[in-house]
Amino acid sequence: MAIFFTAVEKMITLFLYIVVGYILRKKEFISDGFTNGIVKVLMLVGMPAMVLNTFQTDISPEIVKVGLNVFLLTCVAYGISYIVGFATAKLFKIELSVTGIWIFSVMFPNHGFMGWPVIQALYGQEGMFLAVFGNLGFQIFSFTVGVLVISKYANGGKANISLRKLLITPVNISMLLGIILFMTGKRLPSAVNGTLSGLGGLVTPLAMIYIGAILTKNKFRDMFNDYRVYIVSAIRLIVIPVVLAFALKPFVATELALAVIVIGQGTSVASYCTMFTAEYGGDVLLSSKFVFVSTLLGMITIPLITMLV
Repeated sequence: MAIFFTAVEKMITLFLYIVVGYILRKKEFISDGFTNGIVKVLMLVGMPAMVLNTFQTDISPEIVKVGLNVFLLTCVAYGISYIVGFATAKLFKIELSVTGIWIFSVMFPNHGFMGWPVIQALYGQEGMFLAVFGNLGFQIFSFTVGVLVISKYANGGKANISLRKLLITPVNISMLLGIILFMTGKRLPSAVNGTLSGLGGLVTPLAMIYIGAILTKNKFRDMFNDYRVYIVSAIRLIVIPVVLAFALKPFVATELALAVIVIGQGTSVASYCTMFTAEYGGDVLLSSKFVFVSTLLGMITIPLITMLV
């Protein structure tokens, strides 16, 4: 039960960040211009710093093998989730213009912003290192397939983004640099690492504050009157992690690896969904609803998922 209550505590913290953002914008302490600027700060500075900083660690060859196992199975998980997202969009006859948001929401969990705090609290440094490998899969797929599906369906079924723009992003560049430094055993100066750590630490609160600010564009009760938010939340929070817990169990290297994968994949809709929709087109308010409601419901389901593994 200690694991359960630790997970609950982390979920409450993330939810309170959203409340802070909602109040700040509702009371007009921050403007729409400031809110939109948060996206740029996250995409250009915060997330690249967080990704690069995660590779600055010393580890044993054995844990690297387990990490590669986590990475490969996480990639498989995204393939399964894509199929589920596409199939359910057809099943529930989701409009073409928001199909990309639907598929993205089903595919991508709030791995870094929500999964990491929970995994770190439950499994410490070793769990976090494995979570980095899981997040590597998240970064690769979300910044390629994820961006592609949002852009494609927001523009009438045609991707309005070049391959170069898709691949050459600050996050992808920092990920490549991080891998090179990690594989060669190079370490950045402590002052640089301290800066990266500080900037990366801004990502979770700023992302949640942004979501809270966006939610002020609609009445609070309207967040809950769209049937789609409940279906997406049920798929993302319950169906996906339960299916993966059983489907991947025969292939994981350790029980910890399974726990890291399932907990990471069992979190709410990725806050990237809202940020990518703002950046590449689509219904920002709907994506915010998906993130908000799934985060709220995740306060109940995520602690339960931790008990599953």
